[in-house]
Amino acid sequence: MFDGFLSLPVLAVAAFFGVSYFVNPGTIIIQDISVPHKLEDKGFTHEVAAGLFTEQVAEIADAAGTNRGTMTTELTAQGRSVEALSDWFGLAQPIRSTQVALGFLPYTFSGEIVEKGDNLVLSIKGQSPAYWHFSLEEHAPADDVEGLIHRSALRLMQEIDPYLVAVYHFREESASSGYPLTKAALDFCLVHAERRQLPWVYALWGHLLHNEGNYEEATVKFRQSLALDPTFPRPMMRWGQTLATQGRHEDAIGRYRKTLEIEPNYPEALIAWAESLTALGRHDEARGKYEEAVTMDPSFPRILFAYGRYLSANGDKVAAADYLRRALHLEGGHNPRYVAELRKVQREVDPAIEQMVPLAQDMKIR
Repeated sequence: MFDGFLSLPVLAVAAFFGVSYFVNPGTIIIQDISVPHKLEDKGFTHEVAAGLFTEQVAEIADAAGTNRGTMTTELTAQGRSVEALSDWFGLAQPIRSTQVALGFLPYTFSGEIVEKGDNLVLSIKGQSPAYWHFSLEEHAPADDVEGLIHRSALRLMQEIDPYLVAVYHFREESASSGYPLTKAALDFCLVHAERRQLPWVYALWGHLLHNEGNYEEATVKFRQSLALDPTFPRPMMRWGQTLATQGRHEDAIGRYRKTLEIEPNYPEALIAWAESLTALGRHDEARGKYEEAVTMDPSFPRILFAYGRYLSANGDKVAAADYLRRALHLEGGHNPRYVAELRKVQREVDPAIEQMVPLAQDMKIR
């Protein structure tokens, strides 16, 4: 029975390392974080600290939302199944220890929070073979435990998957801010990211430059990304979007065609193509591209959201509300932009909603 349990994570990890370019947050294990008695007396136990750290890692990965497609696996779900079985039979600790010792869970850490004057210090150290060398130390005021853990989680994630942290900052910042944290994270990636991640790094760099209005420099970065990996569709699509932003929609469509030659199953390129067709006044062709994208991936929130907005702009409010609602639910139900767009269309479908709860008040309630 025990050997049977061990075989499941072995197969899962073998599959993960065989196909994934990026770290699955489900493989990052925080075994324990000890805390001073003063925090325990307030209910902030070592279990709470370890759980909060794990949640922060997951939230950073979720907020990054990197859309890596088939490069991720079902390791997390498989791992949880193994843990559920082993917990039921009281075997969690020996299985976990065996996994760590054999290197099947390379991202395993433990930590300690200690008091130092008026401050707290969180130390994190690697506990698995691949990360025995790793340690970090973060300081914070005694009343900022959550901030202490959040900053430590970011530093840990940057060590494990620097590209993910760059995307996280990019999603959190804006062009008006100058992207200081994103640029620092990209600079870190250029030195510390694995070679196979560099096409993604240059594609993100190009996207940042595009958002800043530096279209020529953005195109250079997209071409550098493609030079590193000619089979990577994202920089080709982003190159097209940069052309579209400059009003060069026919040229942009040429890039989208190239994107789909590289990867035929790439619905985002179809959405971008549809947007350029709309800008050119070719609405029937545009709708066809939107529908093709939705058929290609009916569970991709951004695709459904884009189609919902298109339908709304072209008078089909009822269908638009349906697609926007589906996109919102697939996104997790809390994306402010998705909520705002859905509420707007709902009020256009049924003006009585606005009389009942004005939109401004509704947004304040949420």
